[in-house]
Formats: sequence, C-alpha cells, structure tokens
Amino acid sequence: MKLNRKQKTALNAIRGTRGRFFGLQTTQGETLNAQFRGETGSYIQVFDRNNGLIRRFAKTSLDKVSFGK
Repeated sequence: MKLNRKQKTALNAIRGTRGRFFGLQTTQGETLNAQFRGETGSYIQVFDRNNGLIRRFAKTSLDKVSFGK
C-alpha cells in the first residue's frame, strides 16, 4: 500500500485528533462526521456520528480531514 502525500497528511491529522470528532471526506465523495477508533496496516476504523455506526475505510480512500484547533 502506497499512500500519497495528501493521504499521509490526512492520516496524521486523524491520529492527532485524540478522540475528538472531525470532518472526513473520502475519495468516493462521501463526507461524514467521524471519531477515530483505531487502525491496522491498511485500514482505519472510525465512528460515524451521522449514522451511529463504526465504519472501516482503506487508508488509500482518505481525501480530506477538517477539525477545529
């Protein structure tokens, strides 16, 4: 799995949220309010606040992350 710079930046921002909620956009065009729960080598696990579900995304499908500082 090879991540580009944009994906690495998004992943580092997600790791730095420390349990807070953040906005997550995927390369498929989906936007959700999420909370980071964990990660494996190829996937991240987040709690989707919009639907009340725990979801798993491939790290290569990350596009943008936004959260207040």
